[in-house]
Amino acid sequence: MNLKCTQWIYVLLMLGCATVAQAQYAAKVSMQNGNSFVIKKLNIKGERLYSDDGKASTSVSLITAVEFRFSGINLSMCEKMFRSGDRKSLEGLLNQYVSPVVPYSYLPGNLGEYMVWMLRAEFWNGNQSAAVKTIEALREMDDPEWVKTANLYFVVLLLEQGNVADAKSLFEGVVDPEHFSVPMAEYIRAKLAIAVGEHRSAMQYIAQILAFHSDDAEWMAPATALELEVYQASGQLEKAQVVAQELMMAYPGTVWGKLGEKVMK
Repeated sequence: MNLKCTQWIYVLLMLGCATVAQAQYAAKVSMQNGNSFVIKKLNIKGERLYSDDGKASTSVSLITAVEFRFSGINLSMCEKMFRSGDRKSLEGLLNQYVSPVVPYSYLPGNLGEYMVWMLRAEFWNGNQSAAVKTIEALREMDDPEWVKTANLYFVVLLLEQGNVADAKSLFEGVVDPEHFSVPMAEYIRAKLAIAVGEHRSAMQYIAQILAFHSDDAEWMAPATALELEVYQASGQLEKAQVVAQELMMAYPGTVWGKLGEKVMK
């Protein structure tokens, strides 16, 4: 292969990479008059959204929805990866595809759904600084459901940091937290009860999760770990060991399984 041919192959490869980089998403934009169109990249200057070629524009105030369609991830994939425990990979994909368009989260549409999956992945991966940034972005959105979701995760984050007073105050201000997640609301109530030494009340909340939400991929393991904490705090060490074994068997190789191993040592 001669040098000229090699150079052309290199150029084509670079062009291909550039094309892929620019084709991370497409966005279907719906307008107040009922019309809609698809653009390959949001180009907003001031209060105007410009077409891909820059020759036409429309007022942002007339947009009723922007539906993002990402080339490497969709909402179904988010749910599947989260439930399977592949949350590191999920966070990586969301960072690659969704993070670049988070500045457009003020537009109505489906971006909030992706950002909630991003928040959940960041939170359970222990990436607190990223989770706080996503919480802040969700709080700035017009949709009250996204604000509620952000506040609930911030409550759990505050509890993990030992800031019980602020967590309690914020949680009391959330209207109908069960609308987002019943087991999450029960988990928060259990954590708040533990913080003030009300172990019996905490166990009642935990029991609700274990009995009625055993298929919840997000809160079942934390609730079981909380059950272990209550038994340890109340001196019921034999029961604590039983729960520790359950964690080891149900969640091997995870932070929950390792917690069980630590208790059994």
